[in-house]
Amino acid sequence: MGVLVAGYGVSHTAMMIRKYRPEDPAQLRVHQAFGRLRDEIARLAPDLIVVVGSEHLNSFGYDAFPQICVGIGDACTGWGDGGVAAARLPLAGGFAAQLLEDGLEAGFDLAFSANPRIDHAFMAPLTLIRPQMDIPVVPVFQNSSTEPLPPLWRSAELGELVRDVVHRRPSAERVVLLGTGGLSHWVATPKMGAVNTDFDRRFLGLVQAGDLDSLVTMKTADVVAEAGNGAPEIRNWITVMAAQRSLAHVFAYESVPDWATGIALARLFPRDQP
Repeated sequence: MGVLVAGYGVSHTAMMIRKYRPEDPAQLRVHQAFGRLRDEIARLAPDLIVVVGSEHLNSFGYDAFPQICVGIGDACTGWGDGGVAAARLPLAGGFAAQLLEDGLEAGFDLAFSANPRIDHAFMAPLTLIRPQMDIPVVPVFQNSSTEPLPPLWRSAELGELVRDVVHRRPSAERVVLLGTGGLSHWVATPKMGAVNTDFDRRFLGLVQAGDLDSLVTMKTADVVAEAGNGAPEIRNWITVMAAQRSLAHVFAYESVPDWATGIALARLFPRDQP
């Protein structure tokens, strides 16, 4: 039986790396928070990290765009997009295969990608959290940008599936969950660069309270209208929250117009330092 040792939510814009200016206090605080998370994960020594991220029309196109796709195989490779260096990472193939099989059995019409390419949604946070790229990962792509978008409660059900797979594993694997994306941001629109701090702080308040029920009743169209076409990436945080309900601890929140994003990092479970 595997063990869920911790779950985290982090923003994933590549501008955190490409446009980092340490003389900017807000940007420095973000990187310091990533440093704290880096140290925490090193101390936890997980056997694998399940990374739930979005897709930005790099690995998939409009000819075939999955709602949820599990990366399977032996390795995954970064696209090197957005100014984030490409890298090759080991893929936890046994866990990925069971997630795919158990998901289909549970009624999820999951797609799969063998030895997938992964973009900045995965590579930017991993570069800051585990630059050695030596912990096996399971990349889970979740559609956050291309209509039609699934309801947020479906993302919560995905988290419950991941939890159940962890508990059914034949060995005592230590598993960390990482949801990436958000918060408020507009992509390739006239509002690009804007940040809605009211939305972000309200969202983080619900996260800190562990109020998953309120989050999953939010309508995606309302999220887009209020917080931008990039904000539905909060579904990746919801997936992690649903895997183990808990009060959360927010490491940092900064409105960073230079990065065109409301940036946040949080330990979604457990509330206290593991």
